[in-house]
Order: sequence, then structure tokens, then C-alpha cells
Amino acid sequence: MFLSKVTMISSPQTAQELAKLQRNGVYASHQLIWQLFSSDTERSFLYREEMGATGMPEFYVLSKTEPQAISPIFSCLTKVFEPKLDKGQKLSFKLRVNPTVCVKGVDGKQRRHDVMMQAKYNVKDELSDVKSLKMHMEKAAISWLNNEKRLDEWGITLDFQPTIDGYTQHKVQKKRHQIQFSSVDYQGMLTVQDPLKFINQYAKGFGRAKGMGCGLMMIKRA
Repeated sequence: MFLSKVTMISSPQTAQELAKLQRNGVYASHQLIWQLFSSDTERSFLYREEMGATGMPEFYVLSKTEPQAISPIFSCLTKVFEPKLDKGQKLSFKLRVNPTVCVKGVDGKQRRHDVMMQAKYNVKDELSDVKSLKMHMEKAAISWLNNEKRLDEWGITLDFQPTIDGYTQHKVQKKRHQIQFSSVDYQGMLTVQDPLKFINQYAKGFGRAKGMGCGLMMIKRA
């Protein structure tokens, strides 16, 4: 795997790309990162977008192939990423993920819903004040991440309840149809229980909407 930090260089062409980002958000970011992998036939990368100190977007990109920063709008620092982890090792983490829950509709069919909005819908007639509603929604998001079966599949446990740093609803215009999804930013501490499971999941990404800036976990040795 390769881990890259991609920053945007100030130029007229960059200004055009930034205008696209403002119009179409994460889908424009997705298309932008694809430029680094123009020879790939399938997406083999995860990315996380953040705002840099200069006010320009910057991206952390995990990929199977090495990115080719031939565009004049990019500066790309890349290193081979082969973390050596042991059972019981503690890592601090940041994760932007798309948490969903399956709900059966009146037609009997299962459909995926935003965890936080579903939690809000479930208590719409019980909680009226904004603070209590926000706490209820965040509790649902934390329960999603803290699911024992999910964590076992990922090969980790959480050391304590993670914090939620952000919740964003995205609307993406993709060709002739619109995509809607949400992302939640978590931060916390984990313990590696099964290094092989964790690394395999890390390479694939966590949760859904991985092509739209979700699923890349940023980790640091505690």
C-alpha cells in the first residue's frame, strides 16, 4: 500500500478545480483524486479530505498503486505504507465513515438509512428540545461504531467511548441522478486484537461510501 499527502498548488487551473469542489463537493473531490490514478481501470484508493492551514483542501490517500502526480495542480508526497502492528497495541484514530442501518419499510423491503437521521425519526414525537435530540442522535452513531460484531470483524476493540467531531449530510449530482449520504467524524483510541484482520480491513476501508471520502482511518501509535 501507499499513503500520500496531496496538496493543491495555487494556479488558474487550481482555481477552476476549487470552483468544481464548491459546486459538487465530495464527487468533485473523487474525480480530482482519480487524476492521480488515470491508468487504473478500477478505483483502488481511499481518501480523506481536510482543510489545510493555507485554506486550500488537502487529501490523505491510501492506494494499492503509487499515485502519479503529473498534473500542475498537485503536490504529492508518497511513502510505502506497511504498518507493523502487534496484538494489544494501542492506536489513536480519526475516522470519517458513513454509518447506516437497515430498516424494513411498509412494503416489507429492507432499505439502508442514515443512522443518526433514523434515530431522530424514531423519537420525533418524544424529544422536542434540540440538545436532547442531538445527544440521542450521537448516541446512535456511537453505538453503531461500538458494535461488538463489527469491531470483531475489524480486529479491534475501543478503549473508551469515541467522540464525534462532525456530522455532514452530502448531496452529490452524479450525471443524471443525485446521491445522498451522510458522514460522521469519530475520534478515539483503539486496541488491536487481530493485526491481520485489522490490516486487511484497513486496506479495504471502513463502512460505506468509500469512493466519496469515507472509510480511511488515520492512525497514530499511542
